[in-house]
Amino acid sequence: MRSVIFVAAVVVVLVSAWTAFSRAALDLGPARPPTTEVIVFEHADSVHCRIFRRDVLPQYRQSMRDVPLRFVDVAKTDTAAFGLKGRIGTVPTAVVMRDGREVDRIVGYWGPTNFFILLSHILARVE
Repeated sequence: MRSVIFVAAVVVVLVSAWTAFSRAALDLGPARPPTTEVIVFEHADSVHCRIFRRDVLPQYRQSMRDVPLRFVDVAKTDTAAFGLKGRIGTVPTAVVMRDGREVDRIVGYWGPTNFFILLSHILARVE
């Protein structure tokens, strides 16, 4: 009789532990909103990259506050660590990332008007 009670107690403990573990494993907390960002891959010696910063950055800071923008120097950073769909062959290249994955990119610099038109089309598809 004692062995039956012992086995029953062990089963209850194991089932309780498994249930608590399952709940903890499934409880990921509140859902995080998806994150979108623009990463501009540039090179310090590139005239086009300096012009891009001069022409685009002030307007971007005023109009695109919801989507963070950061610059990465291709000469100082391993771009493979970003999980891009392809290599960066031209600078500047603006890559739109969603939850750490590349959505699309704008290769080269075509002036601020064209940049913002292309970027707005990409972001419209993402949202």
